[in-house]
Amino acid sequence: MPESEPIERLSTHVLDVAIGRPAEGIPVVLVRDADQVVLGRGTTDADGRVARLNDEPLAPGDLTLTFDVDAYISRTHGTVFHPRITLHVRLDGTRAHYHLPVLAGPFSHTTYLGS
Repeated sequence: MPESEPIERLSTHVLDVAIGRPAEGIPVVLVRDADQVVLGRGTTDADGRVARLNDEPLAPGDLTLTFDVDAYISRTHGTVFHPRITLHVRLDGTRAHYHLPVLAGPFSHTTYLGS
């Protein structure tokens, strides 16, 4: 396994799969699991992206991203089943940039490690 390095950038984007468009205006919070320190915040732009969530380089480890989709999904679809989407990830530090997309709709969501 390659040696770990500080993680320079953690990015994300949210796509609304029910309408096939980026989801704008979703607040996202990044927290280190070990001590619950907030490492960054952002809001998705018109393209559904937060280009950089972390304020400083990140040490490898377990992190949580919380997407507050309540207002967006309720406004767009009239109902929401998952008002917040929470991703627990373990970043091993073998990449300088991690991209974590979310595909969301009124009744489901999924995520993956992007490039």
